[in-house]
Amino acid sequence: MCINLQRAIKSNQTELMIDKTKQFEKLMMNHLSENISDNDEGVLLDILNSDPKFKVQYNEMVKTRAISLIPIIESEKNSNYKNLLQLLNYGLSLNRQPVFLQYFFKVAAIIIFVLSTSISTYYIYNGYNNSSKNLMSYETVVPLGSQTKIVLPDGTVAWLNSGSTLKYNNSYGDETRTVNLTGEGYFEVQKNPKKPFLVYANDIKVKVLGTVFNVRSYADENAIEVDLLEGKVDVSFESGNDTKILSLLPNEKMVFNKANKTITSHKVDASRSSTWTTGKLCFVDATLEDIAKNLERKYDIQIEIKSQRIKEELFSGSLDLNQPIEKILEYIDVDKKYTRVFNGKNVSLINQK
Repeated sequence: MCINLQRAIKSNQTELMIDKTKQFEKLMMNHLSENISDNDEGVLLDILNSDPKFKVQYNEMVKTRAISLIPIIESEKNSNYKNLLQLLNYGLSLNRQPVFLQYFFKVAAIIIFVLSTSISTYYIYNGYNNSSKNLMSYETVVPLGSQTKIVLPDGTVAWLNSGSTLKYNNSYGDETRTVNLTGEGYFEVQKNPKKPFLVYANDIKVKVLGTVFNVRSYADENAIEVDLLEGKVDVSFESGNDTKILSLLPNEKMVFNKANKTITSHKVDASRSSTWTTGKLCFVDATLEDIAKNLERKYDIQIEIKSQRIKEELFSGSLDLNQPIEKILEYIDVDKKYTRVFNGKNVSLINQK
């Protein structure tokens, strides 16, 4: 039984690796032909970082592509050399020129020939080196128990919450301003109508020109949320063969359900979504279970709620995250319904008898 399970797991891992390899090869074809989208470029980058073997394969494919262009250069080189000789009138009148002029024209032809060949070869390798530089990524990882503020190359300000990761590559700002977010981020985007700001957060894409908004997209949560404070944003996601787009106005909230791939919006006080940047959390009829997830990331702890009734308890109010976790949990428990047991980084909430 155990052996069969191990075989099944191994078989599943093999199939996943095969699928990833096929995806890698397809993306590389688009990358080498310079016909790859910003989103696919981000996917390719993730694959490259997932296994060293893909980086080796990437280098080999780039070199092979460069070598394959050498015959084209050779053909152009020979043609250019003949044209150069004609231009210098070297082939037609060499015998009629004085010896020192013959020598001068010959050296000049060779120098120009070598320079043109070197520049062509450099162009090929440098072209693909620059292409690979587009895959260079900048990554900010925020550990549990902390948050950080970064300024992107265009002046856009991004606040990142606990347990979040923000990535962007070297092509940021060339045509678009694209970032990939896991976790929660609050953005104050510099306005630039010619270069939209794009946030890829798992299943959704947020497109803006210049605005202020908050995106919450943790891998262990069932929904992705976007709260708009200022300006306008378009949120899109794939549904079958269609792309669906929802536009948000200030003080509107979008909720994307990961399970059934549906998207809804409603009116809110969007400013509450960003209070975490000031060391506070605001809740309106939030369950203790949901609040516990926020506290776990902020304080880098594990909270175990040992009662379904306690999990479903609702709380509305503001929490000062500068307070110790003991004070926070005591403040939430207004009616003294549970006992708090601390054991290092583990906290148990037990129903009062």
